[in-house]
Amino acid sequence: MRRHLPLVVCLLLALGPFLPVRAQVLPGGLPTLPRLPAGTPIDTLDAATSATTNALLSATWSYRQQAAALLREVPAQVARAPDGAVMRRAEYLALDIDAAEQDAVRAAGFQVLREDHDDAFGMSITLLRDSRDRSPGRALRVLRATLPGRAIEPHHLFLPAGGYAGQANQAATGDTGLRVGLIDGGVDASAPALARTRVVPHGCDGRSLPQPHGTQVAMRLVAGAPATLLAADLWCGRRVGGDTLALVEALRWMAQQGVAVINVSLVGPDNSALRRTVEVLLARGQVIVAAAGNDGPAAPPRFPAGYPGVIAVAAVNARGVLLPESAVGKHISVCADGVVDSHTRGTSFAAPLVARLLAGTWAAPAPGHSADAMHVLARAARPARSPRCGLGIIAPT
Repeated sequence: MRRHLPLVVCLLLALGPFLPVRAQVLPGGLPTLPRLPAGTPIDTLDAATSATTNALLSATWSYRQQAAALLREVPAQVARAPDGAVMRRAEYLALDIDAAEQDAVRAAGFQVLREDHDDAFGMSITLLRDSRDRSPGRALRVLRATLPGRAIEPHHLFLPAGGYAGQANQAATGDTGLRVGLIDGGVDASAPALARTRVVPHGCDGRSLPQPHGTQVAMRLVAGAPATLLAADLWCGRRVGGDTLALVEALRWMAQQGVAVINVSLVGPDNSALRRTVEVLLARGQVIVAAAGNDGPAAPPRFPAGYPGVIAVAAVNARGVLLPESAVGKHISVCADGVVDSHTRGTSFAAPLVARLLAGTWAAPAPGHSADAMHVLARAARPARSPRCGLGIIAPT
């Protein structure tokens, strides 16, 4: 084998330009993040943690890369779930359990941290923590044996589907026009491209904690037009954020606000609590546009893009060629340009182009809009070079 190494190296160099390219990572590689001691509250922040959180959201990473970075850098806060996704360590969600069942899980060694009941959605979610710190697989087996017939899930994390390499910091003024929802990281309302946008924030106890990813997606979403942007921040500057409960709560808030179209440039695993929430919103006539993810064409569907009725968006370049990191599959509705510049690309930035088109179609949700959205996109799409772009390519408007 050693004799053939020079030949192998030459062959790889020659084929380099033709080999598949993975999702881009900014110069310098993956950021080194501070390790926190076991038991550190997830809300504990310092300047270094905040800076490296922005660094994480600045790289165009696949879900797998982001999950690996979290597992490596903050193992006290996250763990690998049996389904391969990343989750909050020792935390689990149980749907629709009663008081007697809560007592049963306490007896099995779990703490009941929170119960979230919403009559409008017909669902209650109980957040549990394993006080014995068993492996996720073992803990889920115990919970499912204790609560037969109930939906039990890891407390999954949902991660950005693209990255942003720049910052914006100039003053802005508000205006109204397009009304659209955004679930992401914090938005910098002072970005020049948002000068005509009135940002209505949600979460973080009213604090403004902008992050690059949320800001860039917001800029793609409104494209400098007069707009009202209802922006839910799932991270609030924390290293670990974007969990299932935060995403579910943000979707519920969007429902309360009567937003017709919601952009979600985040990806994660299938989760019963998220799935049921999405189904309620779609039935009410709210349109959810979601990035397909940057794990490449061989990856399984990521969610919420993978749910029926959600508009799943893959990414192409300006020539209409699929980005090599873009997810594809039968669930893809359309493609859109996902390249902002040489350092900023991914399905995160393709989805808002589609959401903007649809947000200009309806002022309020109404039953049937999810199906109607496909007809709107079919009329607007131009033919794609790839059959994997669903209805075709949506051009920027």
